[in-house]
Amino acid sequence: MEELPKVDPNEDPYLALRSALAVALCLLLAEPLGITMPMLPVVMAMSIMSVQRGALSPRTFAAPIILPIISIVFSWLAAVTVNEPLAFVFINVLLMIAGMALMLFRGSRGGMMLTVFPMMMAMSALYSDYALAVIRDSMVMGGVALFAGVVGLNLMFPPQTRRVHVEVTTPLETDKPGTALMIRLAVYLPVLLLTYASGDMNLMVVPIMLLFVCAEPDHGSRRKQVIDRGGGTVVGGLIAAGVMAVYSVVPETPILILLLALVTYWLIDKMTTGKQRPLLYQYICSTALVMVLSATSGGRDALEVIVQRVVLTSAIMIGGIMLLALLEMIFLPHREDEEPLPAQAP
Repeated sequence: MEELPKVDPNEDPYLALRSALAVALCLLLAEPLGITMPMLPVVMAMSIMSVQRGALSPRTFAAPIILPIISIVFSWLAAVTVNEPLAFVFINVLLMIAGMALMLFRGSRGGMMLTVFPMMMAMSALYSDYALAVIRDSMVMGGVALFAGVVGLNLMFPPQTRRVHVEVTTPLETDKPGTALMIRLAVYLPVLLLTYASGDMNLMVVPIMLLFVCAEPDHGSRRKQVIDRGGGTVVGGLIAAGVMAVYSVVPETPILILLLALVTYWLIDKMTTGKQRPLLYQYICSTALVMVLSATSGGRDALEVIVQRVVLTSAIMIGGIMLLALLEMIFLPHREDEEPLPAQAP
């Protein structure tokens, strides 16, 4: 997938403001729209706004429209097949393979939708019918909130450029694409199936984090994922702990919304002004939002959420990169078979 460039403040001076307001808007609309899991639309709002580059285009508004559609489709598939284990596993594994292949060989973000969203619906269906209905309705109504935020905020605070950003990706080029894909499936598939077997929705972070390692084309990009997502999880956990400390003193919803909006503004502004890669700041922000909202709306202890996320993310990403390196050393000994394509526009 694309390595996001830094934001030119002359092209888009309102990026951080739009992102922070989108987070606040989704939290404010959660109760009126009946969104019982606000974490999903909040994190998606931050992600959609913060990856926006260049002038407005139809693609800017695609995600809020697609989100309710895929939520309904994948929740229906999960509900229909959950009592048929063979069909359930076959469909979800097939979608996962298709999604990983798209991410690996095309650098497509659409591959993430084919991998992550079906898994979320499948895990919810395994947990209970109620959990499936909750996550489906949260994503459908979250799409409504997202659309209102993306359209409204981009009209109020638009980018100050006419340059349309063209995504630049680095897909994998190899003489053995089947072998390269099978190596990644050998690492990812057992973890996915064990997660399904556990039925523990708190473990969904494990296959999601491992996916970002397995879908990268080479060792260099994998190391960046481990550094950015692993380091981002640790820093995000510290920020989440600070937010929860303030919130525990003043446990009021407006205070929580204000704190999360301020955190979002500060971290997304770093995508313009910071010294590190822009994606690192986005990962830190995403992790902090997920941890805080998991603790406040999920009924879980804040310390448990933070420690579990840090430990699971670090362990699975380090283990994944080491196992992939070992298998590639055995089955793809020639490094020229694993070099990524030069950056190119799709």
